[in-house]
Amino acid sequence: MKKQIVAVSFLLSSFTAYGDARFEDLSKKDVENVTKEFATNFTHTTASAPSTNGLWGVEFGVVAATMGSPKLKDVVNASGGDGKEFDTLYAGGGFLRVHVPFDLFFESSILPTTKISDVEVGNFTFGIGWNAGAFFNLPFDLAFGYDVSNGETSFSQNVESSDTPGLYGTSKITLESRTQKAWVGVSKKLLVFTPYAKVGVINMNSELSAKADVNFDIFQYSTSQKETVKESSTYWAVGLQTDLSVLSIGVEAMSALGNTRYAAKLGFSF
Repeated sequence: MKKQIVAVSFLLSSFTAYGDARFEDLSKKDVENVTKEFATNFTHTTASAPSTNGLWGVEFGVVAATMGSPKLKDVVNASGGDGKEFDTLYAGGGFLRVHVPFDLFFESSILPTTKISDVEVGNFTFGIGWNAGAFFNLPFDLAFGYDVSNGETSFSQNVESSDTPGLYGTSKITLESRTQKAWVGVSKKLLVFTPYAKVGVINMNSELSAKADVNFDIFQYSTSQKETVKESSTYWAVGLQTDLSVLSIGVEAMSALGNTRYAAKLGFSF
């Protein structure tokens, strides 16, 4: 698993060119838009069909995801940074999926805190599900699931004191993105292919904060250095899993919180 995590960390680093990150003078709408984009990016997936096969099963590998982030790009530009480096977000990690008797399955993915240029990114997700279709011998998989994610992004920026012009310091910006999803999914294996679909609800509870060594107002509307955003929306995902002996390949498209994300996995199962 450690090798898979290192591989994804390297992959994310090669895809991203985060450099001049900057948050300053944010409106309430800016905060809402940015936190929703990051929450969508970090929410749980292993790009796997909600299925079980046999009494026991284990799958492990790597999963990676990408999505456009136009709101983040606009906020960085308006704050004086280089927004073109932030028009796309990436997520990923090593993953483990296990199914056990009674057609229960458990999933987890992890990306240990990784520095990509000047930005630190880390994420941990966990999910549990029950395949009622297999349990009741239905001709298709019918699963119910719940999952959580906890991602964090941070970077430092040079800032000017809000009450002493000409006095400069450093502010550390931290964005914690937490989501919870409840869903129902269906899938059906056709030869080596298993198409699937999921629908449900997602709840987001995110926090954007700044810690500076000079007086610095990150928000237009508040002198507070911390803002919490809670949001809920519908969630759906469609995907296709291909199983070739012990090799599994999955692709998935997902929509949540007004954003769309695409994911893919490469795994090994036994």
